[in-house]
Amino acid sequence: MNQTIMAVERQCQVNKATELGQSVSDNCFAGLDIGSHSTRMLIARKNRTQLEPVRVERRVTRLAQNFQQTGAITEKAQQRNISAIKEYISILREFRVGKIACGVTGVVRRAKNSRAVLDRIAAETGIECKVLSEETEALLSAKGVLRALPTIGTDLLTFDIGGGSTEFVLMGKDTAVRNASRPIGAATLTEAYLQADPPGAEAVQRAALYARSEIISAKEQLYENQSNTGIMSSLGLQLIGTAGTVSTLAGIYLKMERYVPYRVNGVVLTKEWLSHTIESLAQMPLAQRELIAGLEPGREDIILGGAVIVSEILSCFGRQRFVVTDAGLIEGLLIELVEKESELSGGESAGLRTGLTWLLQKG
Repeated sequence: MNQTIMAVERQCQVNKATELGQSVSDNCFAGLDIGSHSTRMLIARKNRTQLEPVRVERRVTRLAQNFQQTGAITEKAQQRNISAIKEYISILREFRVGKIACGVTGVVRRAKNSRAVLDRIAAETGIECKVLSEETEALLSAKGVLRALPTIGTDLLTFDIGGGSTEFVLMGKDTAVRNASRPIGAATLTEAYLQADPPGAEAVQRAALYARSEIISAKEQLYENQSNTGIMSSLGLQLIGTAGTVSTLAGIYLKMERYVPYRVNGVVLTKEWLSHTIESLAQMPLAQRELIAGLEPGREDIILGGAVIVSEILSCFGRQRFVVTDAGLIEGLLIELVEKESELSGGESAGLRTGLTWLLQKG
């Protein structure tokens, strides 16, 4: 698996910022993550073995909108995404970014017009992006998750709930053992089962049944020939969640008026709290959800779907709680890029656990 993650150069296009028409800084790197619900950018500076985030941006682009009906990315969704990337280009120039890693995931990976979407991004923004395979996305997400956590002696299951898919990585301590991906995400589950306003309990039950079937399938894949994994059961397994649904749920739990990424790292959410939250959201109109402290604008319609997926993950793996981290795929993209450059300069990659120290922003 390490060979797969180290081959991310083939999966994720890396560009010189000179293509943006400027002089560049050799110690400034950027990651772009184009997902089903949002398009994100992270810029960090490298000083020896330290990475310091200097700019984080996220735009709600809703590439998954109407995907269930058409199987394609709509014109309006593409326009929203390209507008976000064009905003980011001016920021990349401002920070004189020397290298960019851009990965595309979720519904774009499955869309029948995927190639046309990527070609249009390149033509209108100059940014060359490539679709990440399910395995590469899962491993990079796990790599990003681990950077925000101390060394943990127990077996881990990381899960990354996106707008259009959910990725799992099962690992023993620091070694990735198995990964699985399923086409259920906060946006696609919402579009399929939870469009009524409010959705109500029966719709939530139908959504949960579908999510459960997909998660059970993922678990079976993770534990197939389990004697070869060294991880015999989900007993004692620690669950770590990342991405927008999970961080938003933590924001709601903390009643955060302004989202501060480092504050959600290490927050523990319980199945009991999730159950109460799902029950409340199911009966709550969108207009009322918009008033919830900690609920990111643009996510009020899909947070219920995401919460249902989290709850079913806990049930299927027999856990009563999980740990939240803000870090995930975009951090993994950036770390992998920096490690690749270090390797070219004579350094070595550290696998899932990175030798780079990540300086957390306090504000």
